Parts: sequence; structure tokens; C-alpha cells
Amino acid sequence: MYDDLSGYPIAVASHEVREAWNEAVEAILAHDRSAAERLAGTIASDPDFALAHAVNGLLLLSLARADVIPAAVVCMDDALRAKAARTISDREDKFLQALEQWIMDAPRRAAVILEDILVSYPQDMLAVKLAHMLRFMLGDQLPMLTVLQRVVPAFGSRHPYAGFAQGCLAFALEERGLYAEAERVGRLAVELTPRDVWGRHAVAHVLEMTGRADEGIAWLEDPGRWAHANNFTLHLFWHQALFQMEAGRFAEAIALYDHRMAVGCSDDYRDIASCASLLARFEYAGV
Repeated sequence: MYDDLSGYPIAVASHEVREAWNEAVEAILAHDRSAAERLAGTIASDPDFALAHAVNGLLLLSLARADVIPAAVVCMDDALRAKAARTISDREDKFLQALEQWIMDAPRRAAVILEDILVSYPQDMLAVKLAHMLRFMLGDQLPMLTVLQRVVPAFGSRHPYAGFAQGCLAFALEERGLYAEAERVGRLAVELTPRDVWGRHAVAHVLEMTGRADEGIAWLEDPGRWAHANNFTLHLFWHQALFQMEAGRFAEAIALYDHRMAVGCSDDYRDIASCASLLARFEYAGV
């Protein structure tokens, strides 16, 4: 057993695998485009690392695509095989249980299991992120906020994942309409962890909901700040285009769509939603 970056034990084969896992977790939290590759590399280095297999399956299911379910089932099988080969902690086992529940079409039960981890391990940022993601997908705004309000103080300001924790809290606050607090927490998240695109996204939501287009344009004016991110970048460009439209800068919004969004639109439903909804807004505005 080795400890992860939060000081919690993980059943890995070596210090090198531990370091690779920490890098993969940070990439997941940062929505870094390298996350899948880093996670795959960790698994290749230690095929008996049950937690990594389970997290891989959970991330696959987060794509909300029926065609990834068989691959998630393979992850579950690999996780169970790894569990039989090496003793794992109760905390790690709960990730396997959460994956099993989601595969069985019980994502809300999966969220409850992940949140149960946080009772004894409040600084398990991966459990925080995955539970937060599930609650958001399910529309469970109040539980999403309640859990985060309980666990985020445990991270303080010096924990390596403090910014990511604050970013999740900021988005949960914004979704409940607590805009002033959400903005304060979101800006803190980005200050603590500049790579936290989720916290930056939360502040963009606040600026949109409070009608501050010029501030929104300034907040998102430098895409280099999230150059590391995966296709979530497309959604941030969508937010920027909305601000530009609201400021009457339609030519800039159209150019942003043509050169930043359309060229990068995948078949991910979130990409399609961002592109289609922006085109609809252009049409409604008579552009």
C-alpha cells in the first residue's frame, strides 16, 4: 500500500505507479486532454490496480453514451479481477461498488456510494468530483451543494486539490442561484489552481446570469489559460460567444463559432448542444 496525494492508501505495486496515478487524477480534475492517456498508462503499468480500472469505467459512463457501456463492463470485470489479486481498502472498494450501480442503471445510488466515501475520507477529491458530476447530470442540485458545503472546508487553502474543490463548490452554488458567493468561491478556485477550468466555468455562469457581458468577455479573453483542457474548451468558447452576442459583437461571436467551435465539434452530446444552441441564438437574433 502507498498513499495518494491526499494521504489515503491505494493498492498499487510501486512508488512509480503511485506517482503516475497522482498525475492521472490531477489531469481528470483539470479536464486535461491527457487524462485518458495518463489513466491508461497507469493501468498498463499496474494491471492489478483495481481503483484505476473502476475510475476508468466511471469516466466512460460519464460520456452518457450507450455504446460505451460494454467497455465499462470490461472495466468492472478488470477491477474485480484486480481486487481478487490484491487486497484493497474499503474506500477503494466503494469506487467499484459505484461503478457496478451505474452499470446497473442506478446512477443516483452510485452517487450516494461515492458521497459515503467522504464521510470518512473528506479529502478524497476524486470521489468529490465524480459525485459532483453525477449529481449535476441527474439534476440533483440540493444534494450536490449540501455535500460540497460539508467537505470543501476540509481542504483548506494548502491542500493540493483545494482549488478543484472550491471550483466544484462554486458551480453548485451558482446552480442554486447563490451568485455572489459562487463568484467569490469560483475566483478563489482559479486563484488557488489556475488549471481549474470548472471554477472558471462557474464564474462564467455567474457573469452570464447577472448580465455582465463585458466582464464575461474579459474573464474568458485568454484561451491560453485553459489550453490544456479537453473538449470542454468548446463549451467555454460557447460562453464567450454568448457574452459577445450580448455585447452586440455579433461578428466576433460568429468568428468564434467558425474558427473555435465548428472546427472542433465532436459527436459528444455536449459539443453538439453547445454548437446547435449557439446557431439557434444567432437565428433568433436575426443574424
